[in-house]
Amino acid sequence: MSALSTPLFSNYILRPLDDYPAIQLLDVRFDTSQFSESLFSTLNIAPPAHLTRAVKKRRVEYLVSRYCIQQAMQRFGIEGFVLRNREDRTPVWPEGVGGSLSHMQHRVCALLTQERGLLLGVDCERLMTAETAAETQRILINAAEKRLLEQCNLPFNLALTVVFSLKESLYKALYPQLLQFMDFSVAQVVACSDDLQQLRLRLTQTFSAEIVAGREFIGRAQVQSDEVLTWVVGQQ
Repeated sequence: MSALSTPLFSNYILRPLDDYPAIQLLDVRFDTSQFSESLFSTLNIAPPAHLTRAVKKRRVEYLVSRYCIQQAMQRFGIEGFVLRNREDRTPVWPEGVGGSLSHMQHRVCALLTQERGLLLGVDCERLMTAETAAETQRILINAAEKRLLEQCNLPFNLALTVVFSLKESLYKALYPQLLQFMDFSVAQVVACSDDLQQLRLRLTQTFSAEIVAGREFIGRAQVQSDEVLTWVVGQQ
């Protein structure tokens, strides 16, 4: 029995994106209740020293993300890779590989590619409650964005979760180039499909010669039960 068929893993998907076949989407679901410390040895993933003080949730997320990234890297002919982070917590990918990683309770997602010159960002989030959406909307969107979301065929809390996640994806795509913090006002949703599976974001600020105000990015979203998965792909 392979490690991925153990009870810890309830779902493992690694497939090319429909619009970008050179980019692999990793989408893994896992059952925290099936975690045991022995799995670090079983899966041959050595926990770093700082993880010994971490709570169970953090330990299982580390194990699952590192193991599944390691398995995905085999698709690119890279064996035995273990992902590590820089001091700012951004992932350090192998030479010649670009990526973006997101994880939450019970789920790990990533975008991976060997195509050069791409900006990649992925994010997964649990659905906001209506109360949380009402409390946070002024931080996440402006009045024009709210009017746009209210025209969609989805509840407002779901629509706001998609936009929040998508702006997180854009931040992850741009941060490796800019290495600076960006708040939610630096990008505005200017168009979206009724089902919010495709959205267009426009930057409101200039950060560099390439990342300028007015530049637009296309984002994708998948709504699955009470969770949202989004990603952004752009050119450097």
